[in-house]
Order: sequence, then structure tokens, then C-alpha cells
Amino acid sequence: MQSKSNRTTKKLTKAQRRRRRRIRRIVWRSTLSVLTVIGLVLVAALSAGYAAFRGPSQTVGDLLTVSMQETSALKFVPHIFYSDAEFQEILARNSVAASESETDTSMIVIAGPTAEATPVPEDQSDAPEGGPVAVQPASTPAPENLLSSEDGIEVYEVKGGTYMGFMMVVKDPSRVTCGVCRDKFNSQKGLQLKDIAKRYDAVAAINGGGFEDDGGVGNGGKPIGLVISEGTVRHTGKVSGEYATVGFNKDNIMIIGKMSESEAKEKGIRDAMTFGPKLIVNGEPANVKGSGSGLNPRTAIGQRVDGAVLMLVIDGRQASSLGATYSDLISIMLEYGAINAINLDGGSSSLMYYKGGYLNNGVTLTGSRNMPTAFIVR
Repeated sequence: MQSKSNRTTKKLTKAQRRRRRRIRRIVWRSTLSVLTVIGLVLVAALSAGYAAFRGPSQTVGDLLTVSMQETSALKFVPHIFYSDAEFQEILARNSVAASESETDTSMIVIAGPTAEATPVPEDQSDAPEGGPVAVQPASTPAPENLLSSEDGIEVYEVKGGTYMGFMMVVKDPSRVTCGVCRDKFNSQKGLQLKDIAKRYDAVAAINGGGFEDDGGVGNGGKPIGLVISEGTVRHTGKVSGEYATVGFNKDNIMIIGKMSESEAKEKGIRDAMTFGPKLIVNGEPANVKGSGSGLNPRTAIGQRVDGAVLMLVIDGRQASSLGATYSDLISIMLEYGAINAINLDGGSSSLMYYKGGYLNNGVTLTGSRNMPTAFIVR
């Protein structure tokens, strides 16, 4: 006969087995429920995506496609809904054809600090009888847009149907230079915009040129293309496509276009970096097809005929500001009087620093990505 203690042990073991079976059933049912919910969410997302990308409005599909191409994590999404041929057709319908003209430096006339009259261009062959035509600085926007005006710097708030941002007008272009994260680029990570500004004791700064960012996980330490800072070449590299060099020469005139290191030296470039596309050249705006590259956070730099430098940053990928298109940038730059302008690195890099803090919200939780270059104001 089995003892009472053995029978109790057997009963306890059976009870444990029953509990384990119950736990397994609960876990299985819970897992099945979670997987079902995930499946339903994926089906709903794919259905919504299909409706957006391949719905009745091709414009919406195009806008989503080109907008996602400027993100690090979502580039693949359009390929779920379009074939490679369809994808290439969308890119062709939404593109930018910038002017191939060289920057005409004679169109920029910078008045000296003691100038009493509006300067005039040297070439007056087309001037009417009675004397030369004065180069007129841009008309400024309505005063209610002006947030700050001191020490030769004006800050305006800019708003549009899909965007919010800031325009900074720097009256003296000699104050604008290229700041770098370190004197010699290497495998080390770049700096946040505020730290580049502090490195130069700058009062203001915007993010600058592009940098290597494979898979969206680059450390922001290695720029692309040509970088010149305070007369010293810091980096060289070949680029193609829409990339161009933007820089200031020794006369403080902003020049944009494709140029090698030797060509930059011939032009007397003191500070430069690389990105694009060109937005306005000699007053001629780029031809933007469709939505260009969609709605995204943007940064751009331009110059007026009187030499004042225009720095523009637009927030994006937020409920309060979806972002701006290249056409939006061109319109804003023209409104503020730009005769030359170029797009800089955008997305999560787009930030404007002024007097110790950021004016715009940015995209990242940390406030700024690490980057190699910035346009700074001292």
C-alpha cells in the first residue's frame, strides 16, 4: 500500500501539471490574440497605404513617395506599392532642374559701413537716361513677422499652409563663415549644432552641408564634397547629381555651383560646403516639377543684392509643421529678396541656433544630430 505522504505528493504533482496546462493555454491564447491584433493592424496599415499610394489621387502618392526618400527609415515603403519602373517615373515627375549659370558676382553690391547712398552696379549699359539705377535692397515682410532686430541681425517667423519656420537676415555677410566640428575630419563623430556654434563663440548658426549617413546611423563626422573654413581646405571629395558647392569669396559674395578645390581657390572662396540643389541663381528660380522632393524639414541659405545673408530653417514631420517643398523655399527666398539661394542638408539636421538656444523645434528628441559643418554668424 502507498503511504499517505506518497499519495499527497502524487496529488500535488497532478495539480502542478494542471496549473501548467492552464498557464500554457492562457499564454497561447494571449499570443494568438496579440498576433491577431498585429495582423489586423498590418492589414489596416497596408490597406491605408495602398489607398494613399495607389488611390485616386496620384499627387498624394507622389508626395508621400518623394517625401519618404529624404528620411532614413522610410525609404523602402513606396517600393511596397510600386514597381521599380513606377518608382522611377514618380521621381522623374517630381524633380528639380536648376540653372547651370555661373553666379554673377557683379549683381551683388555690398555697401561699406559708412556708405550714405544706395550702391549701384558697375555695369550700367541698360540704365535709362538720367543716371544709373540703384540696386534696391529687398523689401522686408510685414513688421508683425519680425521677432527680433538687434546687432545687425533680424529674425522673422515664416508660415505657410504646411510649414512653420524662421528666417534670419544677417546684414553683414563678412560675419558668416563655415564652422566645422574639428579642424581635421576623421572617424570621430561630429558635433551638435550648438556645440559647433560654441566652438567659435558664434551668436547664431544653421546646419550646413551633407555628410555620410549610411542607413541613417552615421555619426556626422565625415562631410561630403568640398569643405573650406576660414581659407583652409578641410575636406575634398567628388559629388554628382544635384550637389553643388556654396561658399563666400573674399569679397563676401556668396557663390554657388559645381567647383573643384582648384576652382574654389581661383574664385577666392574663403568658406564653403557642399549640398543642393540650387534654388535661385542670378535671380532665376529653379524649375521644380511636381512636389520636388516632397514635404520635409528644410534648411537653405541665400543672399540679397545688397549682400545681406538669408538663413532659412523650416520644421517638418510634426503635427504643427509637416514641412516645406523646394517650391516653398524658393517662394520664401524670393519674398525676402534673395538673388542667389541653395538648399542645405535637411531632415533631422535642420536647426537654427541663436543666442544660446534653438529657435525651431527640430525632429530629434536630443535636439540635434551630430554634424560636421554649419554656417555660423560671429
